[in-house]
Amino acid sequence: EELLGALPDLTVQAVEDFIPRLLSSIHVECLVYGNCTDSLALGLYTRVVDKLKADCKAKSLLPSQLIKEREVELRDLSSLYVTTNGVHKSSCIENYYQCGLQNTKQNMLLELFSQIINESCYNQLRTKEQLGYIVFSGVRRSNGAQGLRVIVQSDRNPEYLDQRIELFIHTLGETLASMDETEFRQHVEALATKRLEKPKKLSVRNGRYWSEILSQHFNFDRDEIEVACLRSLTKDDITSFYSQHIASTESRKKLSCHVLSMCEGGAGHPDTPPVVNGAVDSPPTGESAASSLVNGLPEEE
Repeated sequence: EELLGALPDLTVQAVEDFIPRLLSSIHVECLVYGNCTDSLALGLYTRVVDKLKADCKAKSLLPSQLIKEREVELRDLSSLYVTTNGVHKSSCIENYYQCGLQNTKQNMLLELFSQIINESCYNQLRTKEQLGYIVFSGVRRSNGAQGLRVIVQSDRNPEYLDQRIELFIHTLGETLASMDETEFRQHVEALATKRLEKPKKLSVRNGRYWSEILSQHFNFDRDEIEVACLRSLTKDDITSFYSQHIASTESRKKLSCHVLSMCEGGAGHPDTPPVVNGAVDSPPTGESAASSLVNGLPEEE
């Protein structure tokens, strides 16, 4: 609506005046791949840059303007963000367990852990508990930081969903303990096969290259390097990773984002029947609610 409201003020002259301002100070990064030589690629880049300088009087950005984006480091044991949704009946939760900065070993520990729990997470929260149509677990990476995330879209209250996710997280310790070496190696090789799969389209390869450029990691042999590290991991490595970053311990850093539906039939609407609000396993209130969000699990009797 805000963008549509600005349209009447746009004119051809306004657009023409904006173009030179847009191109006056720029930073050009160029990726050329496929059937092309080094000299041809460099020639293409030079032609583009020279054209911008000649026709647009473009200048390079200053080094101080090329600042790499940063990510917020979670310092508290648990953080909670709540917003409301007045349009859709469904509510949603995303639990994010921050696992530190990206590096070869941490990348593989996180991806392997995600590989191990992926099927059981969907089976427990979606198939058995039927919490919602959308249940997802996977890796979240942004600006050099990374972590595990679990997303559930549901008619249930996000506080209730948080309890169910944390109960599933709690059971993973037993799952890892009971996993034999054969099953563990199967997960390792399944992930290795996935990572080493050759791109079927140039666009896929392009996406991988640009990802390295945009992140400023420039690790163009990432798959081969990380798979070599992956195959050296042990079950003890994964168990330690789980205990430090995912399990409800003092070292874990968790961000829980709740979107609570306030529309008719939504979990936050005052007239919503208790069963939709999760009253069968009603979420805790007051001090017990805060304890649940921080510790992940209700206190055992």
